[in-house]
Amino acid sequence: MNCDLELRSDTFSTPCSGMRKAIAEAMVGDDVFGEDPTINSLEERVAGLLGKDAGLFVPSGTMGNGLAIRTLASPGERILCGTNSHLYNFEGDQFALNCGLQMHRMDETANGMIPFESIQHSLDVQENIHRAPVTVLALENTHNLLGGRILPGEKVVEACAFAHSRGVKTYLDGARLWHAHAATGIALSKLAEPFDMVSVCFSKALGAPVGSMVLGPGDLVEKARWFRKRMGGGMRQAGILGGACHYALDNNLPRLQVTCGYARKLAKAFKSTGSFEVDINAIDTNIVFLRTEPGKAADLVFDLMTMGISVLALDASSVRFVTHLSLDPQCVDEAVNRIAKEF
Repeated sequence: MNCDLELRSDTFSTPCSGMRKAIAEAMVGDDVFGEDPTINSLEERVAGLLGKDAGLFVPSGTMGNGLAIRTLASPGERILCGTNSHLYNFEGDQFALNCGLQMHRMDETANGMIPFESIQHSLDVQENIHRAPVTVLALENTHNLLGGRILPGEKVVEACAFAHSRGVKTYLDGARLWHAHAATGIALSKLAEPFDMVSVCFSKALGAPVGSMVLGPGDLVEKARWFRKRMGGGMRQAGILGGACHYALDNNLPRLQVTCGYARKLAKAFKSTGSFEVDINAIDTNIVFLRTEPGKAADLVFDLMTMGISVLALDASSVRFVTHLSLDPQCVDEAVNRIAKEF
């Protein structure tokens, strides 16, 4: 058995034989014409799961974020988001390039939430001709760059309610919202309820090869469909991909909690060596950060690679690893033994 572990991201997960069979057998049509039955049923299914009126299947999470934000805001407006958010850091500044929008970043706390006081301050400042108007508050759950943290529900409700009271729309980058559901047991519809629009990803937590979805009121989703066409995101026989997503919902979502177990097991192994800092209590889901000696992150990446364990350096002194359903539990146990032996 090959027991190398790919932990750079859960996007490295691969379709199992059952998912490949679902892909091969999916009924298809032309989705741009709204005639792909597998995509139509997937959009309806996920909208129901998240308690929204409608959904729109898109190729990627980055496109999903871009479409939703552009649907909620117009050029020349301002979006409130986290300093460490995926929106701000990892999407090539698409909101300036594609949408004519300004991102107004605010520092999050360790649990991934933007403090209410920061949101309140930003929205209580009287708008005038010198400032771009704020029209959207964007949050991220789970929070990638802060270690897969699950946002505290009561804080989310408070922030969204305040934004709405100021006439500001709310958006959730829920690429890994599945993990928040799996770890807490809270219904996906409850997690999505405070937001006008939300996106979820099938190619991270759920292990599908391609696909995300934007969800919200029917009129906004239809507006997003128009922007999808403009941005080149209209796919034809997309049901081939939708079949993988249906399979993932049926078979992978119910098993997702196991990936959190892998993350904790590996984190404890690293911590027990005494060579790394890792906060076990901060591991909410499937993402773990390790702190190395100053400037030693690249060395750790290399050393682990020689052991058959692939991780990602985030800066000079920290690395990230992400667990997923394509990992073999026996290989996870073997990696734990290797870590104990080598460090």
